[in-house]
Amino acid sequence: MDHRRHPASLQAGLAALATALQPELTRALPLEALAERALTWLSCQNDWLLVLDNVTDPAHLTPVLNRALSGRVLITSRLGTGWHRLGARVLHLDVLTPAQAVELLTRITTGGTDRHDPALEGAADLVEELGCLPLAIEQAAAYLHQTRLTPRAYLELLSRQPAAMFDQAAAGGDPERTIARLWRLTLARLTEVPHALQVLRVLAWYGAEAVPRTLLSPLAAPAELTTALGALAAYNMITLTPQTVTVHRLVQAVTRAPDPTDPHRRPTDIDQARHQAIDLLGQALPPDHQDPTHWPAWRTLLPHIDALAARTTVDDDGLALLLNEAGTFLHDQGTIHRAIAYHRRALTDFQRLLGDDHPLTLTSRNNLALAYQTSGDSKRAIPLLKQTLTDKARVLGADHPHTLTTRNNLALAYQEAGDLKRAIPLLEQALTDKERVLGDDHPRTRASPRLSRRHLPTSRREQTSHFPLPPGGAWPMMKP
Repeated sequence: MDHRRHPASLQAGLAALATALQPELTRALPLEALAERALTWLSCQNDWLLVLDNVTDPAHLTPVLNRALSGRVLITSRLGTGWHRLGARVLHLDVLTPAQAVELLTRITTGGTDRHDPALEGAADLVEELGCLPLAIEQAAAYLHQTRLTPRAYLELLSRQPAAMFDQAAAGGDPERTIARLWRLTLARLTEVPHALQVLRVLAWYGAEAVPRTLLSPLAAPAELTTALGALAAYNMITLTPQTVTVHRLVQAVTRAPDPTDPHRRPTDIDQARHQAIDLLGQALPPDHQDPTHWPAWRTLLPHIDALAARTTVDDDGLALLLNEAGTFLHDQGTIHRAIAYHRRALTDFQRLLGDDHPLTLTSRNNLALAYQTSGDSKRAIPLLKQTLTDKARVLGADHPHTLTTRNNLALAYQEAGDLKRAIPLLEQALTDKERVLGDDHPRTRASPRLSRRHLPTSRREQTSHFPLPPGGAWPMMKP
């Protein structure tokens, strides 16, 4: 019996059982009387199995369980709590292994078990994207069988039209049992819990790795946030530990797929959740990327910055700030090619949103140039530093600390490229300016030793992680 919508569905299911046992009763008795007759029959018989599918509230089953004592009842539900009141034994069903998932997809799609069938090209990637969830794999496989698409082609459709594909049932399938529609019923239940859907929409933008619970603290008061997380866990939308939250990647994919026809996935709500996800990460970033005590926190947050960057297709200055900070951390950790990718994306976003002369853009350009320099790519680093120095002197002033930083970096880039004729005068000028502007005892001045043209000691590059601020406040942020 499908018990998805309401206790009335249970009554209708019991009535159908009664008419299956005695078809002549169909017109003789009303629905309530038929349901009562079915319960009477169950209470008088032994060795039967009653299956109640997709139950949303244990309390709905009390009329049945109080009467049907001589058989067995199998209940399926997304709700993982509350069953102790019924004395029920709860069996938690996990996702399939990748091998099992491919086997299920193969069997439904081709009717065989040959994983090397050309029709299955991309099967492993598809089941990974679907998180090895049996219902999702069955839905996708039935669609593949009907349309003769390859898994690779299905993946492409899924990336372009996720809302449509998650709601697509093959001919002969139950259109009410698609991933999107089943979870829509669960989300409808969760609307009764303040902040639950907001929290889920924010989590949908992060990676599938564990998210620190403290990251979500600004979303609601502690008691309300705890209640919201508990409700999401009860319906198996998330997995909770005392310190972390984990979300299945398919739950994330469905939740962040906008659908104007679904009140729980309105495009404006999903876009707002993306901005909140970015802001929360920005607030959670460790204050110092060079302090080893903060490195574990950085490594916890990086997968979620990666996920946000991959899933955000519009320019966003908040995301650009995250990418700059993460790129600076990765640079210091020696992961230079990944740092370059972060800094390129950050610079592109800043240029489009704020313009070439904005101080955030200039700082981002300095850091990208440093990453090129560290990678040994002087042909990219030196022109970028020269242009940045010229622009910083014009926009911020020749004596601004960030201008001095870029002058120092350009000198070192010349030094590493073997161009001492250009390096020595710049380093001498950098030292003179730092002594004049910052003072002899400033750390950056002390890091620049006194130079002569006969001896050029090694000096340290200076990154700019924290951006220059105007007097009395922060730079205005622009949203796309």
